[in-house]
Amino acid sequence: MRDTSITAEPGERFSLTVDQNASTREYWYLVDPGPDSAVLADRGKEYASDSGDEPKPGAGGKLTFTFEAKGKGTTRFTLLHCTFTTCRGNTSTQPPESPGPLATPTAGTASPSSSPSPAPERITYTVTVN
Repeated sequence: MRDTSITAEPGERFSLTVDQNASTREYWYLVDPGPDSAVLADRGKEYASDSGDEPKPGAGGKLTFTFEAKGKGTTRFTLLHCTFTTCRGNTSTQPPESPGPLATPTAGTASPSSSPSPAPERITYTVTVN
């Protein structure tokens, strides 16, 4: 289990970087509820391809979320990790409307390979600004 606690000073910026590959429909999102804006500001995200300036089909990359500590306090935010097996209706910039396991097939159509899909991964971070 990874440590998801972050401590920062007012004015300090920090980033979280995750692997992402749009060619395999793998995306990460900052989802609601977002951090308390009095404690932490979302400063955006930036994607960098693993293949450099010349994007190559199938190449993955790194997505970096940047935040800035604003005022004293503690807040939480969640990153949602969607893959083609865990989310539907999402795009590179829009998370799914209801992130959860994909629907179970209707009665009579179930087969051993049509079990419900796993839920998308959620990572919740707790940030304390001193």
